[in-house]
Amino acid sequence: MATMSSLVCGSVASAASYPCTMQDTTAFEQFAGRVRAHVDARLGWWLDHRVASAHTRGADVGAVADAVRQLVLRGGKRMRAVLLVAAYEACDGKGGLEAVGPAAAALELLQAYLLAHDDWMDGDVLRRGGPSIPAMMRARFGSLGDAASVLAGDLAAAWALQSMLEIDLPAERLARATRELGRVEEDVVHGQLLDICGTAGDSRDVEAAYALKTASYTVRSPIVMGACLAGAGDTQVTALCAFAEPLGIAFQLRDDLLGTFGNTAAMGKPAGGDLRRGKRTVLVVEAMRDPDTKDWLKRILGQTDATDDELAAAAARLETSGARLRVEDRIATLVRQSESALDRACVSPSGAALLRDAVVALTRRDR
Repeated sequence: MATMSSLVCGSVASAASYPCTMQDTTAFEQFAGRVRAHVDARLGWWLDHRVASAHTRGADVGAVADAVRQLVLRGGKRMRAVLLVAAYEACDGKGGLEAVGPAAAALELLQAYLLAHDDWMDGDVLRRGGPSIPAMMRARFGSLGDAASVLAGDLAAAWALQSMLEIDLPAERLARATRELGRVEEDVVHGQLLDICGTAGDSRDVEAAYALKTASYTVRSPIVMGACLAGAGDTQVTALCAFAEPLGIAFQLRDDLLGTFGNTAAMGKPAGGDLRRGKRTVLVVEAMRDPDTKDWLKRILGQTDATDDELAAAAARLETSGARLRVEDRIATLVRQSESALDRACVSPSGAALLRDAVVALTRRDR
């Protein structure tokens, strides 16, 4: 467990004392770059081995495994891995990146599982600048492509658990972190069900689904897993949850805005997809508070054949209605809550700096 002599609590760790502030995130960017390089290298050889093993069971099995490998290695910011390692170091974990590399890789494999199923349910054909797993499966298997897409996601989930169990740390720490990995899978399924049923009545209902579907595996779980692997006690884990949960919702709200107003080339997937699918994002729910905008949106929301010009007009309407500004204000409120919770957490000064700058990376991004 982290010793109190190496940690700083509350106001003692003021923003002014950080070597890397919100205005200068160079140290965080360098840290994230090191994590990405390590995780990319590990995933490269690890997945090559798994795909080769899958091919021994037949070309079709190998094709499914290779589709997962392609998606995982195609890119991504590896922010979940970065958060896990940052939390591990913030809680005085020993051995740094080398010690928790398998867990960092496991989170990337977990994301591949969720992306495979999400793209299948949403009908998305583009992911990270290339074909989604469902698109690859349909090209390979034709009418069996949907079933193969589900199985590809299941395979990625199995790989995530395998990678997690390769960690060489005390069994109690590994068990706590693995329980969190199981919890997040359950949370995401619950959140996805709320999402696809579309029964949210207001922005609070949507945020409740976000907390389960996205915030849990994007922010809370990486941070909790990193803390558990470091040997953090329950009180410290609870404090870090209070930091992570509002940040995870703010991350998803930024994703909502990018999904409507973002650049397709930068994001690696088309803008306007949420509108075409009729998703009741917080942005849409906020816009529908205005009766005129609500009537107008009903004509475009859920129209899968909506043109790019119609989507551009919808985005403009969401802007002029004030919905975009209200979502931006909500992001700012959540960021303040997250930063306030971090001020109360007992973490190392360098770890606090990394986590504080992660707030910027997650909520002020363009993709």
